[in-house]
Formats: sequence, C-alpha cells, structure tokens
Amino acid sequence: MVNNTALSARALRILNVCPIVNAEPRTGALWLPQNNNPVEIKKILLPSKNLAEDLHAAFSRHECDNPQFGLDWLDNLVRTALTGHESAALYVARRGPGDLVALPLKLDGRTGQAHALANFYTSTYTPVIQSDSSRPLLVALLRFLADRERFTALTLSPIDSQTPFFAEVAALLEDAGWTGVHHYACFANWTHSLEDAPFQTYLSNRPSRLSNTINRKTRSFFKHDRGRMEVLHGGEQVEYGIKAFVSIYERSWKTNEPFDAFMPELIRLSARRDWLRLGLAYYDDIPVASQVWLVSGGVAYIYKLAHLDEYAHLSPGTVLSAFMLERAIDQDHIATVDFLTGDDDYKKDWMSHRGERKGVAAYNPRTLRGRALQLGHTLKRRFK
Repeated sequence: MVNNTALSARALRILNVCPIVNAEPRTGALWLPQNNNPVEIKKILLPSKNLAEDLHAAFSRHECDNPQFGLDWLDNLVRTALTGHESAALYVARRGPGDLVALPLKLDGRTGQAHALANFYTSTYTPVIQSDSSRPLLVALLRFLADRERFTALTLSPIDSQTPFFAEVAALLEDAGWTGVHHYACFANWTHSLEDAPFQTYLSNRPSRLSNTINRKTRSFFKHDRGRMEVLHGGEQVEYGIKAFVSIYERSWKTNEPFDAFMPELIRLSARRDWLRLGLAYYDDIPVASQVWLVSGGVAYIYKLAHLDEYAHLSPGTVLSAFMLERAIDQDHIATVDFLTGDDDYKKDWMSHRGERKGVAAYNPRTLRGRALQLGHTLKRRFK
C-alpha cells in the first residue's frame, strides 16, 4: 500500500519524486520517474537479515567473482571493523524484480561523508549490478545520495582501474550533480594466471632466483625432520588455527590489528564457506609462520602472512608460501593467484601482472560543507 506521507516542497523540487512508498526508516523507499520507468531507491541499514530475494540472489552471483563482493564478507566487516561514529547501509535502485544496482556504503556520522563499505582489509570494491541498462539506475542512485541523503562528500575505493565501472564512474557522478570529481591512487595489485600449468611449470617460468631460494630454503627447513607444514581447511582445528595465527601475528614484525575481531571471524566464515586455507609452518614443533589464504572461484587470494622474527634466518614464510601454492595449484586446481594489496618487491618474483586499484572522490554542492571541501581540494591542487 502506498504511504501518502508528503515530502517537503523543497525536497520534491530537488528529487522530482512521487510520494514515499515506505517510510519505515530502516528500509524507506522513494520512487523516481526515469524515462517513464519508475526507479525505486531504497536504503537498508546493515547488517540486515531481510533482503529481497532478487537482491540476495544478485549478491550471491556477485560473490562468485570475489568473496569480498558477498554479503557474508560485508556482514563481517560491519560487525567487526567499524568505528563508533561509523555505520553501514546498502543503497538499492531497481526498476523491477531482478533489474537493480546496489551500492554498499560506510557512513561517517561526524563528517556527513559516505565512503565505499571497505577499508584496509578490502582489496577491491564494486557495486552490485544486475541490469542490462545500469547507467540510469546508477545515476538515479548517486543523485539520491546527494539530494536526499545530502552527504557532503562521497569516496569509492579501491576499484580495479581496468573495470568498466571505473571507466564510467566519474561521468556517472557528474551526471548526478556531484562536483570536483577526481581519481586518486590506492595501491598496486599483483596477480598471476596459471593457464592450467602445474606447480613445477609455474616455478620454472619464474625468475631463477626464486626457484633457487625456494629449493635451498626448503631443504634447510626440513633438514633432520625439524620442520613440517600443515594447511587447515575447517572442522575442529579452526579454533586452534586461529589461536596459532593470532599468536604468530602479534609476535611478528606486523603492526597490530586495529580491529582484532575481524581476522578470527573471517577465518571462521571462510571455514564455513570452504574458502579457508590456513597454513602453519612448525620448527621443532613450534608454530613459526602462518598464512591465511582464501580459495574461491578458481582464485587463491593470499590474504595474511606472518612469521616469528627469531626464525627469519630459516625463511619459514617463503617455504610456507611455496608449500601452499603447490597445493593450491595441484590440488585445488586454481587458475589465478592474487597477492591482493601492496607493491612489495618480492611479489614481482612470484607474480607476473601488476594492476592498480584507484578511487574516486566527489563533493556535494548542495551542502555548505561539501562546497567547502571542494574549495579546499581545488586550492590544494592549485598550490601543490
């Protein structure tokens, strides 16, 4: 039933919308005319257990491309990796059942800004698109964020710079009335395509220094049966694996996790979804190195690496990486290896392709703070 609650005259002028369809604040919706095909815009606060069937199905298909695109990943991010002034919402624009786009966002209550629902745990971000004509839906959604939600600024990152969405997102924002639209660099992403090659073929095609190092360090690590490896997938060993990983990570050179619940919950989630490959290297039965990989859709995502500094001379991380990669290639039959974030020199030896993740930012001229932010950005670029 249509709710006839009226918008203010100013809001109606800005949005040119029909009356509110559902004014319930958690899933309030607006209908926008769009070339005689009305577009429903809906905001859903996250986490949510009551998504429409077509939206849930769209996320499930999207997750096949990368676990980070799925609802389970986003749910864990929302529950474990937001600060006290942040909240999360899913903005959905649809013309009808199964014809929709969805944009997961993180909302900053202090600044009035909106950001991609992502942070340093995220290696790639994209909206969910299930439409043969997504551009009008995306423009309507982005205009809604400016006109109705009145966010002062919007940033979307990290986006794969080679995707169609990245190529058109700046124009989409400008068409929706955002100003000061600009791109910025995020980080490098190293990957390798295997083309059905076994591990030994992969290794023979990498720089000789890598294969020589792996062979030499592997012999040393396993000498006199002092070293051993295992890879956990799930079951009763998961909690032990979490404890071992956290212990190694906290005692390694790595910076402490700012959200200490995220990784344990990701490991549990990955075990339930059969993504998990948690590797452990032991020396004299002491866990000295650990790695968390996710394997999904033919891709091995190398997510977290750590080892104890006092065993660095044994290169347990290198030996464990080779051990896990051999299993992923020859047993999981992966097609691609993804080293996720960072431009570390060692990744050039293991991987063959360097991609880039970038972001896009824009300001809302309908708000005073948005105009101030744009002016600051303009002056910074002018006097840089």
